[in-house]
Amino acid sequence: MSENLLEVKNLSVLIKDRFLVKNAYFTVGEGECWGILGEAKSGKTSLLKAVSGSLPISPGQVFIDGNDIYSNKKILRSVSTCFDPPVFFKYQTVYENMKYISSLSNADNKENIKKVLRRFNLDKKMKTRLFRLTYFEKKLMGLALGLLTEPKLLLLDEPFKNVPKEHLKLVKNAIRDIRKKGSTILMTSSNLEDIEDECDQFIFMEDRAIKKIISQEEILKMTKENSFAFIKVKYPHYIGKLLMDNFGYRVKLLDTRVLFEADEEATAEVIKFLTEKKLAVYRAGYLNKKAEQIFVNLTPYFKEETP
Repeated sequence: MSENLLEVKNLSVLIKDRFLVKNAYFTVGEGECWGILGEAKSGKTSLLKAVSGSLPISPGQVFIDGNDIYSNKKILRSVSTCFDPPVFFKYQTVYENMKYISSLSNADNKENIKKVLRRFNLDKKMKTRLFRLTYFEKKLMGLALGLLTEPKLLLLDEPFKNVPKEHLKLVKNAIRDIRKKGSTILMTSSNLEDIEDECDQFIFMEDRAIKKIISQEEILKMTKENSFAFIKVKYPHYIGKLLMDNFGYRVKLLDTRVLFEADEEATAEVIKFLTEKKLAVYRAGYLNKKAEQIFVNLTPYFKEETP
């Protein structure tokens, strides 16, 4: 078992009486790669920023290689970050950005900078100012810095978001090479399929808190188990109870969707039943995104009485 590189203890982020992260606990082993999954505003990016020291923690602690990031801020020099959207000095050139940021890790060697930029087809843009780069090129710069500085901890926010399909392999290979050099990686995503082959463990977040931490083996098992049909409706609590009372289904609720285990014929019967009662069904189908399937498996069956 690997030694711990990152320890997060009772971490909360409270800004103006609003929690961005609530009571997070987890430990990442040296050289491991972890994914943080959740919908928009679930807290995954805020958690990443808190670990990097760029959001205040209240309360909680973050230890990197055994060092508290607030008592020993120098340890943050061994952390490389690439948030979404990527943040650089927009009026400086690609080379000036790379040189300055890598100097914080004593990795500002001109030849090495050229070499790593060449790998991402950015060597011809060394003199280009950042505001002229595309969103994707800025993402590649973040990965280039990870390769150049060989950080103890690399934090990647949505590394595969809006990446053209023809460049997915380039991004994945870069992340794998950074990991081979010994870096521990923590990355966020709203899509499990993008990161499932890269990560050892997955943190599922909902409502600004960690709902569950699941291993890659558990992911495979859970996505092979239940297949849920869904109907999207205006009153999910009311309709969920109707399905329980009239069809005997065990029901789960996911936002405005009512989920139940049924084949196409049975689902059609449910839609017909609701239509006859003049209850609109806006959409119907089966969950096909793995992240949604996992979240549904983690959600208890609906048992509440409708007020």
